[in-house]
Amino acid sequence: MSQIVPAGLLFDYRICVPACSGPSRKKRGRLLSLDERGRLPFLALDDSVPNFSQVTLGWNRDGLAVLLAVRGRSAPVEPCPPDADACDGIELWIDTRPTGTVHRATAYCHRVLCVVCDENQDGEPSARSVPIAQQREIRQEMQTQRFLMRTHAVENGYDLEVWIPGSQLYGFREIDELRRLGFFCMVHDTELGRQPLTVTDDFPFSWNPSLWVHLELTDE
Repeated sequence: MSQIVPAGLLFDYRICVPACSGPSRKKRGRLLSLDERGRLPFLALDDSVPNFSQVTLGWNRDGLAVLLAVRGRSAPVEPCPPDADACDGIELWIDTRPTGTVHRATAYCHRVLCVVCDENQDGEPSARSVPIAQQREIRQEMQTQRFLMRTHAVENGYDLEVWIPGSQLYGFREIDELRRLGFFCMVHDTELGRQPLTVTDDFPFSWNPSLWVHLELTDE
């Protein structure tokens, strides 16, 4: 018998994210140093979606760190325009005032696509803000050119590091007091498929914050 309710909807998931240092100032090498405890559990895996990536998070008062690790590819990533229908990378939804009961995105909700290899940026990674359908209000436009990003190729995949300055997330200024974020992500890979954090495209996660998980931001 098939499962009627997806695993990602069975509980109100709250995931602890440890603190991290800020991004490295060195021009080469790793941009981020993240604790393995910040690795997200991909809850949608119980629903037979592909399992080819890991996402690790970290935070501090200055911003949010994201590490995407994709493995299992047989070919290198090809450059693509960031507005293409299919690009290798990760799409993020972030809510700086999560309640779990709001079904339409507020001014505190953000959506951004992080691309591994942008042909318009000489093959470097890039990010762009994506509109959220039915969003009630937008009080601040994200300047994604202020993100710090690096890509590292490995034998059968890649790592994508993203540092999102808190100044680019409306409402993040008070994060040291609130210590909580709403979060969802979808990993896109042109060879391996799509890997959602919790629920699949059968549910309106792209514009409904009540389907996102809660991140509990800790000092440890």
